[in-house]
Amino acid sequence: MTTAALKKKIKSLVDAKTGTKALQRIHDLLTYPALDDRQKRALTERLDLAEEDFKAGRVMGAEEARTRLRASLKAYRVTPAGG
Repeated sequence: MTTAALKKKIKSLVDAKTGTKALQRIHDLLTYPALDDRQKRALTERLDLAEEDFKAGRVMGAEEARTRLRASLKAYRVTPAGG
């Protein structure tokens, strides 16, 4: 398929979409850069560690996660100047 034909096909597919969610996903796909190899490796390493934690039973419930997140956000919250 030629570049022109491919562009025409993609345009027709996009034109057929009417939902905001689908169009936003297409926009994001075309706008945000793909991960480079370094970022992919870092994410893969983090996923591997998370999988090991899960298999070893090192998990927390939703309520504990919310509590920790709230505490973390509170600790890093910036106090306005003069306040």
